[in-house]
Amino acid sequence: MKCWKKYRLSFKLNLRLLIIFLTLFFLIGCQKNIEPPKTDLPPNIDERTAKLFKLKEKIVPFFKPMRVQKGDWLESFPEEGQTFEQYINSNPTLPTAERQIIYIQPLGDFTQTQKKVLQLTADYMKAFYNLPVELNEIKPLGNIPKRFQRKNPYEKQLQLKTGYFLNDLLPKMLPKDAAAFICFTNYDLYPDDNWNYVFGQATLQNRVGVWSLWRFGNPDKSAEDYRLFMTRTLKVAMHETGHMFSMPHCTKYECLMSGSNHLLEADRHPLDVCPECMAKIAWAMKYEPTMRYQNLSKFWKEQGFEELSKEFEEKEKAVQ
Repeated sequence: MKCWKKYRLSFKLNLRLLIIFLTLFFLIGCQKNIEPPKTDLPPNIDERTAKLFKLKEKIVPFFKPMRVQKGDWLESFPEEGQTFEQYINSNPTLPTAERQIIYIQPLGDFTQTQKKVLQLTADYMKAFYNLPVELNEIKPLGNIPKRFQRKNPYEKQLQLKTGYFLNDLLPKMLPKDAAAFICFTNYDLYPDDNWNYVFGQATLQNRVGVWSLWRFGNPDKSAEDYRLFMTRTLKVAMHETGHMFSMPHCTKYECLMSGSNHLLEADRHPLDVCPECMAKIAWAMKYEPTMRYQNLSKFWKEQGFEELSKEFEEKEKAVQ
């Protein structure tokens, strides 16, 4: 009986050792099939592009990895995102010698405070994308066909369909020298009947986009409401303009180019683009990252956002 117990204990010990050995063998074997992160530069790129591949890594510490929360954009619309390398190989829509100006066209009625924020949007756009920006005179919205209007099924306010702007109105108004042509309205927007609303929408190829101020709050209510209204407006303006230069939603980091399903998610996103999207802008606009961060830091200092201005200063130092 004692021999049997000794044999049984020995057998259990050997079995455990065998299981451990097989587990280690399996794990080591599996690890060989896991591709390490790609750190080598792609072949046949010019010196400027190679520099951007290195510089984008230096601002990674300033950004948080994407964390999808309940109700977020990526929970509803899973997307793969796009790397800097994929962008430069995608034949994106870019400014040309003949098309270098970003036009902003307000349509409808705006308060004095909203007009002030529209001017700030033009100023930030210039610092953000390094292109000439023209803020056009406000025009009336005019008569919109009934098929492009509805009452919101939940909140009952008038909404305008983005397709009217993107497909019917704005292409006809598009200036020949426009790198991008963007419309602001104070009416709420929706893309189709299956959606409650949308902050804005732009095309990736046709250089036109539209966004609304409707859901950004009342900027005249308090100083805090004004700051929130302004930052929300700037975020969606820079975001939709990025789409017009063929930049899809970012999924790697919490980024200005990340999709937003609701205001809380939009407020969570930063007022700048992530490393991958920064490199896209620098490459597409021939915009040195050091100069870009200098210009953005100056803008926010003039607006009294000292902490944000300091953050851009730190980014500038990181890419020197």
